[in-house]
Amino acid sequence: MAPIRKLLDSGVPVGMGVDGAASNDASNLLQETRTAFLMARVREQNAAAMTAREALEIATRGGARVLGRDDIGHLSPGMSADFIVFNIDQPAFVGSHHDIVAALIFCQPATVDYSFINGKKVVEQGRLTTIDIEKLSETCNQLSKLMVE
Repeated sequence: MAPIRKLLDSGVPVGMGVDGAASNDASNLLQETRTAFLMARVREQNAAAMTAREALEIATRGGARVLGRDDIGHLSPGMSADFIVFNIDQPAFVGSHHDIVAALIFCQPATVDYSFINGKKVVEQGRLTTIDIEKLSETCNQLSKLMVE
């Protein structure tokens, strides 16, 4: 387990990321962030070793710092404007509205409701707007089947 708390306290940039579907189970940054968050607490044997906000910062600003980029990692004028939106009015979030950052890390929303990349909407109401996902899924399933035959 990476000594995340020690690295952060020493000023070492720490980021979070996911690879493509070929090398990562779900390509879900929030899921990976939750795992790192919980592992940091287990490693230190201390529930206060990392907060949900610190974990989210590692996944956003931390990733930008690791990459040496100052044009990504947070929202402000002139930035890349990549962001996601979750509908928190669903059963998974009941009782968690007092700390929505912790809710995103702990409650594990199943899907992103909206995603904007460079200011362009690419997910709307949980559906990709840039490709025909059904057609792409069918093509990928056919190719996958050929690979294992």
